Amino acid sequence: MHRPSFLGFIKPKHRLGSSRSLKLVSALLALSLVAAACGDDDTTTDSADTTAAPTTVAEESEAPAEPEMSTSVRESGLTVTVQSAGDLTVHSLTAPEEAFANSTHIIETENALVLVDTQFLLPNALDMRAYADGLGKTIDRVFITHEHPDHFLGSEAFADVPVYALDSTSTVIAAIGDDEVAEKQADFGEAIAGTYVVPEVVAPGTIEIDGVSFELSEVANAEAETQLVIRVPDHGIVATGDLIYSGVHLILAGPADTWATAVTGLAADSADYPVVLPGHGLPADPSVYDANLAYLGTVGELLGSVDNADDFKQGLIDAYPELGMEAAIDFAAPFLFPSE
Repeated sequence: MHRPSFLGFIKPKHRLGSSRSLKLVSALLALSLVAAACGDDDTTTDSADTTAAPTTVAEESEAPAEPEMSTSVRESGLTVTVQSAGDLTVHSLTAPEEAFANSTHIIETENALVLVDTQFLLPNALDMRAYADGLGKTIDRVFITHEHPDHFLGSEAFADVPVYALDSTSTVIAAIGDDEVAEKQADFGEAIAGTYVVPEVVAPGTIEIDGVSFELSEVANAEAETQLVIRVPDHGIVATGDLIYSGVHLILAGPADTWATAVTGLAADSADYPVVLPGHGLPADPSVYDANLAYLGTVGELLGSVDNADDFKQGLIDAYPELGMEAAIDFAAPFLFPSE
């Protein structure tokens, strides 16, 4: 049985969350269902052992010109990676693989903080807020890169600061937010926030925050129907949202062919943006683009050659034994092979 080399979009209410698919990962997620009080812990603990965190291409490559990263793990389970980018500091907070390795970012300017996405589980979102507050600077705004619930459901922790997204993303969040809260709370209880923020609308273009230029662009029909990409051109930073995964299997929520086209577009100016901030997994360097393109190519090949979820999963594991978060494959299986 031959399948097309692309994936149809998963309807918003099913993204990261049908009851059927979530049963496959709920046992793993239990490791991340920490008490909400962990959000009050604003201390980091140094950890030489980061095996629980995804391995990234950036960690494996030798790039002496790149700034060194410091890594620590918080009591909430978030891995914090800190690196410099010129006179800016970038803080990346990555959830454990058991919580989908969501990676959210804080770009620290001289006087302000610009945040990208808000985590999935409420305890992690609260801990992200505690970490940001601990930096002692004003949160200028939060950008939501796209409408998937693992990126906006943590916005309750940032309800008192401006939250922005592209027009279509804000519209979708307003339409599906209540259903997402109800569905995810049914699965995870109090680990899911009871409220969320419908973002204000920001248009693609260049804006200035604390004297720093941020370039906002829109990418359609990739991992999400609409994705916000944020570039900081004078400092070589690009926040890709879920166009890029680093060191973990991809959550296949969009068509592989147009997704690959979007990744190719990111790679075109990669020499100017050595700091790559993914939507899932630890920060990376531009070599992560080739890794994602290879993976999407393999997905297309497997969908054209296998007719069941087990063979599809094993094919990806065999091709990429170094990647973590195999539950991402299980998540997509009910949609890719609905007759099973």
